Amino acid sequence: MPSSSERTCFLPFTPASDLTSGLHVYAAIGGGPPHLFEIDTGSVGVLVPRQRLGPAYQNFDRSLDVKFEYVSSGAVYWGQWVKAPVILGVPETWDGDGDYAMAEVEVFAVDRPTDFDGGILGVGFAIGGLADGGPARNPLLHLTYQGEKLRRGYIVRSQGLEAGLTSANTDGFGFVELQRNADGDDWMQPMGTLGLPNDFSVDLPVLVDTGVDEMLLWLSPADRPPGSANAVPAGVAVTVTAPASSNTPALQYSFVTGDATDPAAPSAVEWRNGTGINTGRHILASADYLYDAAGGMIGFRSPATD
Repeated sequence: MPSSSERTCFLPFTPASDLTSGLHVYAAIGGGPPHLFEIDTGSVGVLVPRQRLGPAYQNFDRSLDVKFEYVSSGAVYWGQWVKAPVILGVPETWDGDGDYAMAEVEVFAVDRPTDFDGGILGVGFAIGGLADGGPARNPLLHLTYQGEKLRRGYIVRSQGLEAGLTSANTDGFGFVELQRNADGDDWMQPMGTLGLPNDFSVDLPVLVDTGVDEMLLWLSPADRPPGSANAVPAGVAVTVTAPASSNTPALQYSFVTGDATDPAAPSAVEWRNGTGINTGRHILASADYLYDAAGGMIGFRSPATD
């Protein structure tokens, strides 16, 4: 893969991170202290409590607040987009020393709920709706590290996130080519194939979403397998491949629902009314995930065994 820079930056997840509870890193934003953020490929934009930003961001007009809403959870936040430096991968007790990856982008300063003290690092693409701040607000696409701008893309593994794509760290991936959206300012989610028992198969857009523990299957009730309840019961074999209907898919993700011995099996598989496959983050037990915003591709690779 051609690259303007061969520099990369590895951001290890915190020791408490896992595929059940979420994948987290510390970041310092706008001159504020280190704060814990969940890596979310199912949204775009950094969601940070207003009080976790520095003093320069504390004088504001609350009447100018706008809404940020997540589709999968339905969670709603009110706040404002403010431009701020985002310093990634800092220690929990960072004293300001050291060389860390940094991007200056607009972040969403949350004013309400007033007791919100979480943090979301939304780094996906083609999400749509109010949880999609657009590529300009994705910090991983605007990183500078050790004096160089990193190639716009990243790799997510169960152990950590590698920002900046190079010829070395992209080795071994199978790729799925993306298409531009109608406005030409973002890529569209690729088509994949959902397979269920009794020869049920349907092609749908695939979203790799590290922000949720379950898999969400967005399909109208009339198009689902006969007798489908809101949740797929235990013991059902599920497969997701991409590209759709390919004889040599880059992604081959399979599991049996309810199998607690398989780390690739999500906590649940739920039906939702819509169009698409939300893999959830347990896919990372089966494959490393790559997003190349510069080249317009996503990729999958068997995870390392060490």
